Amino acid sequence: MSAKPISNAVIIVLMFGLVACVFEPAKRGYSQDHVKTTGEVAAVPHHSLLVFRTSGYEAWVNQDAEFVVNGSSVAYFQAGGAHYLPLKTGTNTIVVREPDSVLKCELEFEFEPGTGQFAEIYERFDPGAMLLSVILADMQSRALYNPHPESKCVGVFGLSMGKLQADQLADVHREFSFQVVQR
Repeated sequence: MSAKPISNAVIIVLMFGLVACVFEPAKRGYSQDHVKTTGEVAAVPHHSLLVFRTSGYEAWVNQDAEFVVNGSSVAYFQAGGAHYLPLKTGTNTIVVREPDSVLKCELEFEFEPGTGQFAEIYERFDPGAMLLSVILADMQSRALYNPHPESKCVGVFGLSMGKLQADQLADVHREFSFQVVQR
């Protein structure tokens, strides 16, 4: 038996192994260390909007998701990033996108301080499912996450919103204690 077919088989197996690692779900806990703010953000936790990005997939774990509030870029979230951001009471528009991209997910909503509102940034496309089709990847993200009905999303990131339960509010200056589970 020739060494050529064996070396080709080994190369194919190694390539498959490396690609499979990129498509693995990332398992990061929530941390403020995975967020870069564009300015000084003075937010009182229970009277601000909690924004967090789910762990997502290894392929995009270090890729920033730009978070824009009312037309101004306020923060960049890596996978597992969580931060409280101040908002004005009333109607606000939030956008999440890849930096400098025209593809975005936009949501307009009413902000009520003190109610425990949160915005979740999630990846809409599973790289493994994208190998099969973009439609399959989009369907999978809709099954895993609960997209906000009024959001308009095109691109890698999506937004969902909700409210934390009273027992989930905690001292976030040390550690985030909320648990948001996939459906």
